[in-house]
Amino acid sequence: MIKTFLDKNNIDAHFDESMKKHTTFKVGGNAMCIAMPDSIEKTAKLIEFLKNNNIESYYLGNGSNVIFNDNGFSGVIVKSLNLNNINIDGTIVKVGAGMLMTSLSKAVREKGLSGLEFCYGIPGNVGGGIFMNAGAYGGEISNKLLSVEYIDENGVLKTINKAECEFSYRHSIFMKNKWFIVSATFDLEEKDSAEMFAFMEDIMQRRKDKQPLDKPSAGSSFKRPVGYFAAALIDECGLKGLTVGGAQVSEKHAGFIVNIGGATCADIVALADKVRQIVLEQRGVVLEKEMIIV
Repeated sequence: MIKTFLDKNNIDAHFDESMKKHTTFKVGGNAMCIAMPDSIEKTAKLIEFLKNNNIESYYLGNGSNVIFNDNGFSGVIVKSLNLNNINIDGTIVKVGAGMLMTSLSKAVREKGLSGLEFCYGIPGNVGGGIFMNAGAYGGEISNKLLSVEYIDENGVLKTINKAECEFSYRHSIFMKNKWFIVSATFDLEEKDSAEMFAFMEDIMQRRKDKQPLDKPSAGSSFKRPVGYFAAALIDECGLKGLTVGGAQVSEKHAGFIVNIGGATCADIVALADKVRQIVLEQRGVVLEKEMIIV
């Protein structure tokens, strides 16, 4: 039934697909199906179909902050990869949720538009960035946002403005609703392209110097506790290099859990829980996982 629907609507899909191919941590079992619609209309039809037929679903961006269970996923993963169009009109930029944040920051910089330089080097895409209000180096994706287009749980296309998105640190309204983000509109500022390029290259160099970019991970593993830095707390507890199976607290940056080879979802969860327990015991601070376990 699912394959018939996808074929009829010309929606790209893969069946019995390993989630290792679709997450930056390179872990997880197989998904029954991953569907990647290339238009808003196809996405809306798919979401409506899945709901009407009581088929379990999960919405995925670039998989840079998500870890799938070792047993896999028995439903349909709807991935925004192919919704990657961009339209620039003066300082107004409308972009599809599937575009990578790094690609977006480069595209607008080339047009002399500022406000998204901090996105350079962030491995997620625009939809995922809005979902978790991604940020780095003093910026957050919500800062220059005007509105977000999404498809609700009934397959209806709607628009929500920034004020209604309930943005806060690593949080948005999309975290508590089954809504599929399809596009975002930003209002940027004109600025010298060469100046922006220099800043973006500096950001990238700092990432390379400080972060374990050579190993699979989901970026920062823990949210920043109020009044503290997660990496500093973990480092102070002497946990760099702590290993469970193929998962390890990075020896380069304590805030990252990395896959040193053959890690499972169970390894990562066990290591994260162990880190949280030790930090709580030694420092009295509760760390909250930033990565999402499906």
